[in-house]
Amino acid sequence: MNSRIYLFVVIVVFSGCKNFLEKLPTDFVSPNGYYNTAADLETALVGVYDQLSRENIYGIRYQLEIAIGNDETYKNGQQAAGSIAAYLHGPSNVYVQNLWRFIYFGIERANSLIANIDKPIMDENRRRQILGETLFLRGYYYFVLTTHFGGVPLKLESTTVFNDVDIARSEVMDVYEQIIADMKHAETLLADQTATSLGFGGRVSVSAVRGMLARVYLHMAGEPLNDKEKYNDARTYALKVIESNEHALNPSFEQVFINYAQDLYDVKETIWEAEMWGNRYDSYRETGQLGSFSGPVSNDPEIGRSTNAMRITGLLYKTYEADSTSTNTLKYSPDLRRDWTCVQYTYGAAASNPDRNRTAVTNIYDMGFGKWRREFEVLTPKNPTYTSQNFPLLRYSDVLLMYAEAENEVSPLSQAAIDAVNLVRSRAYGKLMTGSYIKEITVNNGGSGYVTATPPKVVISGGGGTDAEAVAIVSGGRVTQVVITRPGKNFTAVPEVAFIGATGSGATGTAILVDPQHMVSDLKSVNISSQDSFREAIKRERMLEFAGESLRKQDLIRWGDLIPRLKQTAHDIKTNAPSGRQYTSQPGDNVSERDFLLPIPEYDLNLNRLLTQNPGW
Repeated sequence: MNSRIYLFVVIVVFSGCKNFLEKLPTDFVSPNGYYNTAADLETALVGVYDQLSRENIYGIRYQLEIAIGNDETYKNGQQAAGSIAAYLHGPSNVYVQNLWRFIYFGIERANSLIANIDKPIMDENRRRQILGETLFLRGYYYFVLTTHFGGVPLKLESTTVFNDVDIARSEVMDVYEQIIADMKHAETLLADQTATSLGFGGRVSVSAVRGMLARVYLHMAGEPLNDKEKYNDARTYALKVIESNEHALNPSFEQVFINYAQDLYDVKETIWEAEMWGNRYDSYRETGQLGSFSGPVSNDPEIGRSTNAMRITGLLYKTYEADSTSTNTLKYSPDLRRDWTCVQYTYGAAASNPDRNRTAVTNIYDMGFGKWRREFEVLTPKNPTYTSQNFPLLRYSDVLLMYAEAENEVSPLSQAAIDAVNLVRSRAYGKLMTGSYIKEITVNNGGSGYVTATPPKVVISGGGGTDAEAVAIVSGGRVTQVVITRPGKNFTAVPEVAFIGATGSGATGTAILVDPQHMVSDLKSVNISSQDSFREAIKRERMLEFAGESLRKQDLIRWGDLIPRLKQTAHDIKTNAPSGRQYTSQPGDNVSERDFLLPIPEYDLNLNRLLTQNPGW
């Protein structure tokens, strides 16, 4: 790290995001002429938050380059030398360098704001809140750095002059102690800043601080520190969030992500999120690319363009529960998370597909990742690349599962821990909603004259329910199968099913409903027969709940599971995937112990003479 990188980046920020990220400076501003008013502090705080939404962090690159390449997701296409996703990267990788650089930009902005927090005359309560948010963000930025790079230079003062400063790496434990100090201090300052009072998840609430402290302590309890005493602290802070009664699971798993597409807040579920805003057709530039590299493949500008560069592993799909008695190729899963996370269809181009018909994807090794879907976006016109969909940094289900994990280590197989996991599973199996949903559609008559490339649209109507969607599969001119892509909700009677297309006729089908209240969603006895079995059940539950949300790789590293799980994924691919997808075994083929950490960027090693490289790089 070199101070020349950070000078005068303190206040330079870009266009804003929703609510509080609105009016920002458009050029560099010297700290000497700034921080004179309360408004200056507010704008500077926006600048500290701003790094979260940058393309090099949660706008796209963290999810698509840094956190990908695990047992859940992979990056589409044969990966060339230099790819982080396939563990072919080195110290000169641009995404490694930018993660380091832009996180330190955020730290420098925080340091400058902290140094000038007492400068203006203003409301003391608001000053205290600004300080609390800034301290937390600095702690969070260091948490990102140390979990990815190990020991890093601890820079806690603002740079105000041009000079070369060589700063040695601090020990990992020292970095964690600073993270905890910042976050605990922030907790006291933000005690009254609740998620409810804020009303949206882009700002840090006391729940965000406490939930993230639970995550920090879990990482300290795992590799490389293995300080098992920290499970007690993780349990304490997760329980604080739970007992605040501020939060609850959204009854619908898919609605959590539809809310991001529609710029809606649900602070009960999403405690903290990285803000995106706009479509780049106006003055705002605080956009990301969530949805444009995930979701169903689409070249349709009205649906929203998506390349589906991020895809799911076959192992992820098979980890969700499936009904072996189902007659469809894609066996019905009572776990509603599966068919929202794993995309079973693609869109055609608008010119050739004016009815927005979809084509089913039935090979699980060809499926994309689907949590962020552009078809639900409400901001128009839709930019071909950029979206305003937010990225969740902390969801309530994460708090519940972190609590269960820590509690199981402190008090093995406690009922409270089991109940926390079962609550997450209850939502996953639809038991927090009312009414029935569609399990399958049986084809009674395949009809004739249908075209495989443009199957008829499946229209589901009546029955009192909503949001049910399906895709027909055509073979030999007949409808042979129907894939349920959204099961719908609130059905009180069996709906009608019709097949409508430009060609073909005569196909009929019958919907089969299921009432989730009659299903068993709780963990099976084998999952809670011992502390070890419950621990493995929690690990699996985290995979199913947070697939593609950039938590998995760091979870695997702290558990010591990264290499064995990637090797298992590669074995599954080589055994079961079609020839065109065999290359997706690259992460498991290439991963090694050095990948527990990213390399220190070569550029910074050349600038800072006291920096040292991580082992193996």
